[in-house]
Amino acid sequence: MTPPTCISHNGVFLPPSSAAVSVLNPAIYGAYGVYESLQLANGLIFAKESHLARLEHSAHVIGLPLPATLEVIGRWIDEVVAFEAVCAGTVRLFALGPDNGGAPSAYIWVQPPTVHPPAFYTQGATAVTFEARRYLPEAKSLNSLASYMAQRHARASGVHEALLHHDGQLTEGSNSNLFAVIDGELITPPATEVLSGVTRDIAVMLARRAGLPIREAPLLLSEMRRWSECFITSTSRHVMPVTQVDGEPIGEGAVGWFTTRLHASYEEYFAGEIVRQARSGWQASE
Repeated sequence: MTPPTCISHNGVFLPPSSAAVSVLNPAIYGAYGVYESLQLANGLIFAKESHLARLEHSAHVIGLPLPATLEVIGRWIDEVVAFEAVCAGTVRLFALGPDNGGAPSAYIWVQPPTVHPPAFYTQGATAVTFEARRYLPEAKSLNSLASYMAQRHARASGVHEALLHHDGQLTEGSNSNLFAVIDGELITPPATEVLSGVTRDIAVMLARRAGLPIREAPLLLSEMRRWSECFITSTSRHVMPVTQVDGEPIGEGAVGWFTTRLHASYEEYFAGEIVRQARSGWQASE
């Protein structure tokens, strides 16, 4: 991966080699920190306010003081994007707890975009189940060992994603949210029991706007054979179909109607939001 040119530390640009965290920082031994990944398209940040709101919520859940207001952190993001002068990528934002009684920190940098194979959208991705449970799932915290182990299991199994489950219930992907279609109804695990992604929230909104039957409810591991469709959502994936889990096909093993419709709706919404932001910027500069 191409390293970033700079990393912003509380609004001050540093070379990557100088953006260091002490081994005494509670982020190291206690995972005391939160993070966000934001998508950069055409030089614009998609859903920046929603990501910052979730950052604030995650920080609140673990009692983490942020180093600045959301408005200031948003400005730091804009400054990094302007400095890097790239049109597409992933903006990484990490907020860490105070180091030895000092001030909390926010580190921001831009990575190259994550590009998924087109076949994942036309034929569907594959997944495996993995028994694990994230601690304080509502917070996007640095305590991500369960997700890391699930991702490693997925790679070892030669599939794209791992779906977490515990106590007989499927909850989410290692770094995605989970949706399934059962008896003509779209179901996703309750937001209070998972890390509700920004993309998940938009997908739910678009489904309701289109009048699709959708509700939050537990997804039982024992009922996977009843699923006619499955898809996952995340910042980089948008709406991605999953057509095989644990080597077994979901439904007919093909991308289904619900997934196709929501994928198209999301892409239309995404493109429209980027255009809207661009027009707002043009008007502000006039």
